[in-house]
Amino acid sequence: MKYFLQPLFVNIAVIFSLTYIANTIVPFLIERKLALKAKMLYGGIAGICALLCMAYPIETLKDSFFDLRNVPIVVATLYGGLLPGAICTIIVSIARLIIGGHFAFLGVVLALVAFVIAGAYKGFFTEEMKKWRAGIVIAAVYTIIYMMIIHSEMDFLPRDFYWVYFICFNVSFFTSIILIERLTFINMRLEETAYLDKLSVVGQMAAAIAHEVRNPLTTVRGLIQFLAKDTEDKKLEELAPLILDELDRTNKIITDYLTLVKPGKPDLKALQLDKLIQDTLSLIRPYGFLHNTVIAYELTGENDEIVADEHHVKQCLINIIKNAIESTNGKEGLITVYKHSFSKDSITLAIEDNGKGMSEEELQQIGLPFYTTKTKGTGLGTMIISRLIRDIGGSVRYESKPEEGTKVLLTLPVKSS
Repeated sequence: MKYFLQPLFVNIAVIFSLTYIANTIVPFLIERKLALKAKMLYGGIAGICALLCMAYPIETLKDSFFDLRNVPIVVATLYGGLLPGAICTIIVSIARLIIGGHFAFLGVVLALVAFVIAGAYKGFFTEEMKKWRAGIVIAAVYTIIYMMIIHSEMDFLPRDFYWVYFICFNVSFFTSIILIERLTFINMRLEETAYLDKLSVVGQMAAAIAHEVRNPLTTVRGLIQFLAKDTEDKKLEELAPLILDELDRTNKIITDYLTLVKPGKPDLKALQLDKLIQDTLSLIRPYGFLHNTVIAYELTGENDEIVADEHHVKQCLINIIKNAIESTNGKEGLITVYKHSFSKDSITLAIEDNGKGMSEEELQQIGLPFYTTKTKGTGLGTMIISRLIRDIGGSVRYESKPEEGTKVLLTLPVKSS
């Protein structure tokens, strides 16, 4: 049995090492879609990992070559997509044909089986609440099919080989998932720390300028109103409303800064989700009608309760939907609000529009200080949304494609039963 275990342990060490290396090159994140370059890198690294596994096979079973090369194929397909999985599968297949032997074609077939099974279940694996269930199904289906194939083609394999090999395969597979999920969590925390550092810079600026600028603005606004009230100057009468609008806009920017600095301690309490959304939509729907945009929401039919600050959640929903309305650029808009997913700790709402969407580069900048895609925006709206949602223990992320619209995923903590 030790002749089986030694090379398989080396394979497991190779898989873990290459997983760490992949994370240093393209960090694992859940909030952005992989670019083509990143997918090709993941596929190449997975291929190298598989080749290194093939360099340390079990060599005592006639001219067969057993190793854990198919683990990188499955993991790359599940986390990177079909392209990385296909690249890894092609590399493995070519290498196995070059090695040759009586069972070379069988090795290619088994690699294709791993790729097809992972690709078939990838849609379920991407959903957080189904990830582990999907992983168990993938491992079970692959193990059964693999075992049936080699049992029919290789009757010389000893019984203890099956136990050792498939235990090592499943241990390496599930441990790889745990490792990637943990690295993803760490990467998200690092990004959050960097984001909060940027937020603190904005806060310091806000504290410095708020009182120095706001008071003179209030005085100027009052004087403009006074002068324009009974004036005979046509020019002043014409320009006064525009001046007041710009002063109000400036005052709103300062208010947004102050919201970032000290949004107030959240008043957390149990809230009925359907009622909260309906109340919010009743406030923002008139704005949608003015911009030829329909806002649709279907009741979940369930008594979902979240634990949050009602004012904070309403403000965030209004900001998100308002941005979605303005993204339609005057065309017939449709915004759909629905329950995207849920777990025992949280529920995720999706706010999806058919607006102009954003490129990958724009998507990565969302939430940074002063970044906006609007001509008259300040970039503070998305920062405020992120700040308020973080304060109540939730999170927000964005998915978008140019000319296809944007989906905002708002995750909120639920009331524990």
